Amino acid sequence: MNMAMKQLSCKSFAKLNLCLHVINRRDDGYHDIQGIFHVIDLHDTIIFKMNKDNIINIHTSDKNLMNTDNLIYKACRMFSQKYNIKIGLDITLEKKIPLGSGLGGGSSNAAVTLQAINKLYDLQLAKDELLTLADQLGSDVPFFIDGGTAYVSGRGNIIKKVSSNPKYYVLIFPGFSISTKHIFGTISDRYFCKVHDLNGLLESDHNSFEELVLENYPELLQTKYWLSSFGKVRMSGTGSTLYIEFDSYESAIEANREIGDRYRSKMVSSLESYDIFS
Repeated sequence: MNMAMKQLSCKSFAKLNLCLHVINRRDDGYHDIQGIFHVIDLHDTIIFKMNKDNIINIHTSDKNLMNTDNLIYKACRMFSQKYNIKIGLDITLEKKIPLGSGLGGGSSNAAVTLQAINKLYDLQLAKDELLTLADQLGSDVPFFIDGGTAYVSGRGNIIKKVSSNPKYYVLIFPGFSISTKHIFGTISDRYFCKVHDLNGLLESDHNSFEELVLENYPELLQTKYWLSSFGKVRMSGTGSTLYIEFDSYESAIEANREIGDRYRSKMVSSLESYDIFS
């Protein structure tokens, strides 16, 4: 193996849910959803460095991620078991996507790990093989194999690319995390949506979780109320990130300046294409 391939630095991008409709609870315990998912230019950085010890070490500033529940670790284990290869990696994760923020950081990390191992170990797996692995790791992981903007259905594993115009957003981070697993566990049929066609989804900004989350987190409701003078405030995924869409870069910058005086916020733009290895 050539020395140049022994290390890879990767960008692991976040996503926004432009809409997220929960349709029903399935017999397997998952939920059927419909949504438009959309990659944005906020990213973690993950450096993969091969080691000779055949062990997986994860270094990160966030101690909540230093355990074997971490999806990066699970992705490595899945690869070594399925393809019977010894994986030795020192992995450094630089977190910029907050935990429990509804931006898909953990799922994105997992998808990037699959792609990085495929490249480092020269396995030459096709995209559909990577998608199958991604699907076994978690519902949001398959989307991140290809990213961009997509119509996502099933339990998150049926993905169709859609085109969209560049958009600008201000993200507002309220400073606490929300467990996706917990929120999915508490959602009841009164929040479920009927099935929409693609055009209906592209016009929707509904999130089935928003009402439920705002009932449980009154401080988030207050934040939303304060932000509403800047535009329509939406919640991504199961929260806790709120966001506002802007048509122009200038208006997003201006709003972010004002919002940033009161809340931790960040201006981002949508990404249609990108290279995680660049």
